Amino acid sequence: MRTTASDIDKRYAAIDLGSNSFHMMIAMPEGNSIRKIDSLRMPVRLAAGLDDQKRLTPVTEQRALDAIAQYAERLREIPRAHIRMVGTNTLRRARNRESFMRETERLMGIPIEIISGREEARLIYSAVSHSFTNDVQQRLVIDIGGGSTELVIGKGFSPLVVESANMGCVSYAGRFLDGDENINSASIKRATLEAELEMQPLIVAYKEASWDEVIGCSGTIKAASRMLAELGLSDGAITYTGLKKLIKEIVKAGSVSAMQLSSVSDSRAQVVAGGLAVLRGIMQVLDIEVMQASQVALREGLIFDMLGKAEHFDIQSQTIMNLVNRFGIDQQQAMRVQTTARKLFEHVAEPWNLDNDPDLVLLDHAARLHELGMSVAHTQYHKHGAYILENSDLLGFTLAEQKALALLVRYHRRKIDHQSFEALPSYEGDRLLRLLGLLRLAALLHRARYDQSLDEIDVRVKEEQITVVAPQSWLDRHPLTAAELVAEDERLLPIKIRLKIQNR
Repeated sequence: MRTTASDIDKRYAAIDLGSNSFHMMIAMPEGNSIRKIDSLRMPVRLAAGLDDQKRLTPVTEQRALDAIAQYAERLREIPRAHIRMVGTNTLRRARNRESFMRETERLMGIPIEIISGREEARLIYSAVSHSFTNDVQQRLVIDIGGGSTELVIGKGFSPLVVESANMGCVSYAGRFLDGDENINSASIKRATLEAELEMQPLIVAYKEASWDEVIGCSGTIKAASRMLAELGLSDGAITYTGLKKLIKEIVKAGSVSAMQLSSVSDSRAQVVAGGLAVLRGIMQVLDIEVMQASQVALREGLIFDMLGKAEHFDIQSQTIMNLVNRFGIDQQQAMRVQTTARKLFEHVAEPWNLDNDPDLVLLDHAARLHELGMSVAHTQYHKHGAYILENSDLLGFTLAEQKALALLVRYHRRKIDHQSFEALPSYEGDRLLRLLGLLRLAALLHRARYDQSLDEIDVRVKEEQITVVAPQSWLDRHPLTAAELVAEDERLLPIKIRLKIQNR
């Protein structure tokens, strides 16, 4: 059957650049769910390619780029706006990731979004919650990746407790088991004990939250389910008793590869024992007797997230509102600044080549949060606000988006450090600086903190110069604002934006 342009426009794609494998999936919406059209897994083993300085080796980087090139070929007809590509634990840690990210963006035409462990957990929970019809029970979702493990307790579509632990199948296989070469009772015991220690800070919160069912997803969980079934130790469910027997069989054989199980690929055999040790540690400390294996994971969560934004359900906006309420931000003042920033944006969007998404969205968020730091202290509140944003878990935001938002809040007043923007990864610095100019101007115009009409003011843009045109009578009525506008021109010099005042 021939694929039409209309069909292609309905397709979405997600790429998960995981620590063990890269995963690509193409799907399209079907009712309240999605229908998978194509998928491709590439066993890149990114985590194993980090050297002692936490730098990706050239061989690993090339292996990863070869996989990306295949994805680019497979996705060439999918609209770029319908594709998301995220990096997780290993790319969060890799010190030389920028060159890899630039080359990946060149191949794919979209940037890599580096997401936090908790954002990864939220997306995984979204995938699982959309795949179950029972939204009454409270469930614990566990995803053991190559370098980290995500644990979420939620009900319905709402995550309640979200954490990410620094343990995974690749990292543990490398640290304790020499991949698949040193599997004995002592090495497995060391790996399991380390997982139990990693879980210690989480035990109380998770047991207090409680759950009715446990769902596991991703490679380690699915491999464990298949191995247990092939050995006749379960019907596919993962029981703690069955898991202990499975690990005992692996120790007896000396390696997973030696067991010659049809349910485990050669690449998975190299790391799965590390994941099983992590799983045993989790089940031990949380007193989990049985869990079910889910076939969905992070990539499905990415697609549901894109579909949610298309339907105007945006987790970012929910996160912003939570911050507004939590820190008692003056919503009237925030709305004044946001409204004016939007009007300024309308004047400059075309000449400055700014887009509604992501540029206006980011400007909106920054306007609503620009006084976030006042909950700490009025003195240098812009610095306090930036610190809160940069060091919080902001669900729905990539690390680059979080950094950009923190920078806008940090420099919406006082002196601008241009170098801070040059160091920002995965975001076009010039655009962010232009958004900063708009936010600063909007905040300046509302220093008096009362409702006032700005209809008399016009804004004109020519290249990097903003001209504020106002009647002399308005300038006479607002002498402090007029003086601030003149002073702001000098403050904007480091970011190469000029601000001129013209009366009429």
